[in-house]
Amino acid sequence: MTPESKVCEIHLLREKTPEPGTCENGCTFASRTVYSPVMGKVLIAVGTAFLTAWAVMTTLVPPPFMSGTEFFPLAMHNSWTHLVTFSGGDYLYYMTETVVQDSLPLPQGKSYVVMEEYEPLTITAPEAKSTVAYFYKNGFLHRYPWLDSDGSKVWDTKLGEGAEQILPSPYLGDTTWQMGLQTKAWPLNGGQSIAASAKAWIDPEEVRVPAGVFRHCLRVETTTANQFLDAKQKTRSYTLHYVEWYAPGVGLVRAISDEGEGTPIKSLTELVWYNVQK
Repeated sequence: MTPESKVCEIHLLREKTPEPGTCENGCTFASRTVYSPVMGKVLIAVGTAFLTAWAVMTTLVPPPFMSGTEFFPLAMHNSWTHLVTFSGGDYLYYMTETVVQDSLPLPQGKSYVVMEEYEPLTITAPEAKSTVAYFYKNGFLHRYPWLDSDGSKVWDTKLGEGAEQILPSPYLGDTTWQMGLQTKAWPLNGGQSIAASAKAWIDPEEVRVPAGVFRHCLRVETTTANQFLDAKQKTRSYTLHYVEWYAPGVGLVRAISDEGEGTPIKSLTELVWYNVQK
């Protein structure tokens, strides 16, 4: 190596050599970045410290409050009775839901069949029954509403497409989601399409219903945009807003529906009795 191309040892300790010229020791050099072994050790130490701190912080961050909690326990013979009020009291029901089957095969997988029986409490309210299925998929509990039953047999009516995403299961923190349904049941001349957006979080307020006082409920707010064709084949639309509270280890304890902020309540549902196996 010639003296002109030699880099002084003193410059090996610098992050970058100065501009081309002559150093204080009399040698010449070209400008270039030179990292010393000391600098390399410093960079490795800093990087290691950063990664260690990040790992510690990630480990110590607590999970969201109520994380991992199930808010709708499904097991054979689980049962809930709600008092349901429609149209300001003109229609009043006791609605009893009971899990009657836990292995109904659906395209989405195994599901739980729930029978819903409406016991009228007013003269204007007719008796009613319905059959639905619940299943878990992609971190959500889904509701499939297109079933029917004769008491001993359950079948798919094919009167609609899609399933409702009821709530995140298990709960892992505040959540938002979108969903869509298509029903052929009403109106008969073409059915209707439903697009919905929902969000869920833990409500800090306690919920008081006839069945008791429930705390740390999962609050689910859903807004649906509904479209259908009327008898004159004109597109009609309306919006509904739902708020539901699910108690940990219990299920639905309260629900209200309306047509938006400032509008009268269309329905009110409150839990009066339940028998749940967790």
